[in-house]
Amino acid sequence: MLGRSNEQKRIESNAKVLKKVRILKGLSRKDLAKKLNVTDKAIEKFENARDKLSETRLLKILEALEISYEDFLKIKRGKLLQSKPRLKNVITNSDRRSYQKIITKEVRALKALRILRKLSQDKASYLCGYSRPTIGHIENGRIAVDRERIHHIVGCLGLKIEDFEKYLNAEVMRHEVIDQCRNKILDLPDEKLSLIKGIIDSLG
Repeated sequence: MLGRSNEQKRIESNAKVLKKVRILKGLSRKDLAKKLNVTDKAIEKFENARDKLSETRLLKILEALEISYEDFLKIKRGKLLQSKPRLKNVITNSDRRSYQKIITKEVRALKALRILRKLSQDKASYLCGYSRPTIGHIENGRIAVDRERIHHIVGCLGLKIEDFEKYLNAEVMRHEVIDQCRNKILDLPDEKLSLIKGIIDSLG
C-alpha cells in the first residue's frame, strides 16, 4: 500500500508540474494536444493524474513544451520557471540534452558512490526524491549535474561531499576496474581462468 501511495504522489507531482509549464508557456490543452497529435481529453487525463505517464511519453510532452528534463526536475524541486524570451531554433534530436550521452568525471564519481552504498539506480532515485529512472539518466550522461544537484545526491545517499571529492580526484574508479576485469575474465579460456582463480585465492 505504501508503494502505491508513493507512486501516486509522484504521478500527481508530475501532472501538476506539466500543467504549470503549459500555462506558463501560454498554451491551451488544445494547443498541446495538437503538438502531440492526441486528443484534448488525453491532456486533461495527464494533468489530472488519471493517466500514468511512461518515461518516453513524459519526454515527448516536455519536448512539445520546449523544456528540458533537467528544468522539469528543477521546477519539481520548487525552482520557478524562467520565462525569458528565447529564439526559436530548429534542432534535431541529437542536439537535445536528453538524447546526448556526456559522461563526466562528476557523473562517474556519483555512480561510484551509489555502488559503494550498494544501492540500485531505482533506490537511489527514490532516496533523492526523483522519478524512478532519473539516476540512470544521470549516470548515462543524459542529464547535466551542477554543484547543487551533486550536493543533494551525495547527501541523500548518506555520504559527505568529501567522499565525492575523493572519487572525483581518483585516477581510476573501483567499479570501472572491476567491470573491466570481469569482462576480461569472461573471455578467458579455461586453463587461464584456473590460473586467475589461483592468483585471486592467494590474495584472500
